[in-house]
Order: sequence, then structure tokens, then C-alpha cells
Amino acid sequence: MKKWIIIAAVCLFLIIVAANAVYVVGEDQYACTFRFSEIVNTKSQAGLCFKIPFVDQVKYFSKATMLYDIPPSEVITSDKQNMTVDCYILWSISDPQQFYRAVGTTSEAEARLNAITYTAMKIAMGKLAQSDIINMNDGAERNEIYDGIATTVDSSAKSYGIHVEDVKIKRFDLPESNLNAVH
Repeated sequence: MKKWIIIAAVCLFLIIVAANAVYVVGEDQYACTFRFSEIVNTKSQAGLCFKIPFVDQVKYFSKATMLYDIPPSEVITSDKQNMTVDCYILWSISDPQQFYRAVGTTSEAEARLNAITYTAMKIAMGKLAQSDIINMNDGAERNEIYDGIATTVDSSAKSYGIHVEDVKIKRFDLPESNLNAVH
């Protein structure tokens, strides 16, 4: 009887070790394997993978394109007029190891993207007069501005392991103080 209990305990222990030695990477995921808080391996292809049980930990990051709706912010145009810009950014993780080391989490990445995008937006809008922004009839001109902002944000975000796919402005508004003066 004792022999069966020992065999059952050993089998149970082996099942627990085996279950802790494997992990699954989804098609839309990166999986970083950590050993003592250091990244030792990164998997980007879907499938079953192995790790050292109870020593290695796995952290998953999304490969999907993420949308971050940036809170509206004020910019000053070249003719010293205030405008409120409401925009969003489409981004993805391009290098999970660099992403983890630089920002660690999606919320921290979005905070950094917010700052980078606001700076790029401020510089781009600071070169245009308010009348140029409001009366842009040619969509190609707007697309050039968007592309320039997206390129600037993407080059700054590369140091965080982030690829910026697009930055789009949803709308421009006069600030609340200007709207109240009109009424």
C-alpha cells in the first residue's frame, strides 16, 4: 500500500513539473522567458515551448496593432492662436525585449507615446497658421502633415521597441476660452 502512495506522489510531482515546463505562444503574441529577472529567450512564432520549471517565468506581449486615443490637448499655431487637437495613434510592439526594458507595460508605453505625439503635434502645428489648418481644402496637404507627425513619432518610439503605424487627427477645435468669447 505504501508503495502505491509513493508511486502516486512521484507521478503527481512529475505531472506538476511537466505542466510547469511548457507554455504556449499564441499567433498574436510575443513570449519573453525570464530567469531571475533577466530575459533569456523571446519567442515570436506560435506553438508549444519549453522552459526550466519553477525557475523561468514567461511574460506575454501583444503583436496586434493597438489604438491609443490621446486626450485632447492645446497647441499654439504660428500666428500665436490656441487650438485643441484631438487625435489617436495606432502602434505595435516591434521589439519585445527592448519594449520590456524601456517601458515594461502598455500603460507606460501609452504615456510615453502621449508625450512624444504631443511634442510632434506641437512642432508641426506651430509651423502652420490657424487659418491654414482650418481652411485646408486639399486632403493631400493634411495627409502630408499626418505622415510627417507619424514619421517623427515612429522614429522617437523606436528606442522603446515600439512601431508607430499611424497618427490621425480626429478634429481641431478652438479652445473653450475662444468659444466662450464668440458667444
